[in-house]
Amino acid sequence: MRNRAIRSLGVLVMIAAMVLLIGGQVFGAEKKFSLADVPPIANKRPIHVALEAGGAADLIIPYLKKFEDHTGVRVTSESMVFASLYSKVIVELIAKTGAYDLVVTETSWTNEWEDFLYPMDELAKKYDPEGVKGFKEYLAGHDPGLLRMCSTIDGTLMGIPYYTYTLIYIYRKDVFDYPLEKENFRKRYGYELAPAQTWRQLHDQGEFFTRKRGELLKGTVLEKDIYGLSMMAGRYPHVQDEVTARLWSRGGRWARAVRDDRGELIGFKITEKDKELLQWAFEDYVRDLAFAPPGTLAGYWDFATAQFVAGNTIIIPHIYNSLWNWASSVEDEITGAKAAAALVPGNRPYTGAFHFSPSIDSRNPEAAYWLLKYIGSYQNQKEMAEGGWVSVRRDVLEEPQYRDPKWHRQFGWAPPSLDTWDEQLADVDEYLHFNSDAFGKLYEMMTIICHENAIRQRTPAESVEAWVRTFTDLQTRHGKLPVLK
Repeated sequence: MRNRAIRSLGVLVMIAAMVLLIGGQVFGAEKKFSLADVPPIANKRPIHVALEAGGAADLIIPYLKKFEDHTGVRVTSESMVFASLYSKVIVELIAKTGAYDLVVTETSWTNEWEDFLYPMDELAKKYDPEGVKGFKEYLAGHDPGLLRMCSTIDGTLMGIPYYTYTLIYIYRKDVFDYPLEKENFRKRYGYELAPAQTWRQLHDQGEFFTRKRGELLKGTVLEKDIYGLSMMAGRYPHVQDEVTARLWSRGGRWARAVRDDRGELIGFKITEKDKELLQWAFEDYVRDLAFAPPGTLAGYWDFATAQFVAGNTIIIPHIYNSLWNWASSVEDEITGAKAAAALVPGNRPYTGAFHFSPSIDSRNPEAAYWLLKYIGSYQNQKEMAEGGWVSVRRDVLEEPQYRDPKWHRQFGWAPPSLDTWDEQLADVDEYLHFNSDAFGKLYEMMTIICHENAIRQRTPAESVEAWVRTFTDLQTRHGKLPVLK
C-alpha cells in the first residue's frame, strides 16, 4: 500500500511529508513561505479565478485582494455553487477560452482535467527561483493523501490543495453526556451511548433521538418534534458521499481499480462482492432516512446543518468538516448546547479537497502560480484557519495550541479529520474517484442514482443495476482505461 502511495505522489513529495511527520515542526519551522516571499511578477495581465461558493468559502476573497495589493496584478473572481461548478468550468476548459487563469478543481476531477491544467513542477521550474526542489520543500507541510488526490495516476501534481471537506460526525455532546439520556439508551440498547462506530449503532441513535412533541429531552418537555439524524438526500452532489461512506467502510468500491504485476493501473472492475455491498449501502441509507426531518429528501448540507443548529436534530452523522464552524454555532442558539466532532462510522468517509489549478490556457500563468502558492502557504492557511477556514496543511492543524479548549470553535473538526486522512492514505490508489479520468461525469450520475434510491423511485437492487450500466457506459465512452469483466 505504502509503495503505491509513494509512487503516485512522487518520491520527493512523500519524503518531504514524512520528514515533517516524523520530525514534528522542526523541518517546517526553518522557513515558511508567505506573501512577502512572492517575487516581482513580470506579467501584469489581470487574472480571473473560479471559486466555489458556500460554507466558509467566501473567507478566501480578502486574500485575493492582499495578493493583488502586493503584486500589482489585478485579481477578479467568480463564485459558483458546487452543483454547477463542474459543468460551467469544463465548458471553458474544453473550448480553450482562457476564461479562468485559476480553476477550482475537485480532487476527483484531477485525472479528467489533466489535459487542461499546468503540471505544478513545470510552473515551478519556469517561475520559481527555488525551482522544483524548493517547491517540493514547500509541499512538506501538506497532507500526502490530499496531494495524491491532486495528482494524476502517474503522480503528476496538478494543483495545490487549499480547502478540505472531509466528512465527519457532529453531535450534541451535551445530550450524549446527560445522565438520564445515557441511562435510558443503555437500558434500551444494551451498550453505552457514545459517537457511533458502526452503522448499526448509528441506526440505534437515530431511532433513540427521534421524538415527538411532548416527550422529554434532557428532562425537558419538547415543544416540537425532533429527529435523530441530519442527512443530505436531495438531488445534489452530496447524497452519494453519504452512501460512499457506507460502501467504503465495508471494503466495497463503486468500481475496483485493477493493477498489473508492476502496480500499473490497467482498468476497473465491479465485482459481485462490490454489488452486494453497494446494495447494502443503499438499503442502510434508506433505513436511516426514517430518522431525518421532513425536507431531507430535497435538502443538502445547508439544510442538514441548519436543522442541527436549530435543535431539530441531534446528530449530523456525515457532514463536511467545512460546516463545523456553522454547526458548532448551535452553542449560541440553544442554552447549554455543546457541539463535538468524531469519526464517521467505519472511518471511510469521502475525503475530498479543492485545489487551485492553473489553466493551460491562462494568459498569465506566472501570476497564477504565485497566487495558488500563496493561498496554500503555511502562513496564509494558519491565519485563515484561525478565522474558521478548514486548512489542508498538517503543519497548521497539528500545532499543539489548537487543542486548547479556547480554539474549540475554530478547530474542533481537526482531530477526526486528521485521523481520517491517516486511515485512508493507503486507499487513495484504489478509489475510483481519484483514478478515473471520466469521474466528473460519473459523479453527476451517482447523484441521480443515489437520490432516486433515497426517494424510493428505484429499489436498492435496481439502483445497483443502474450504477453498473451507467458506469460501464460512461467509463467506456469517456475514460482512457477499460471496464474489465
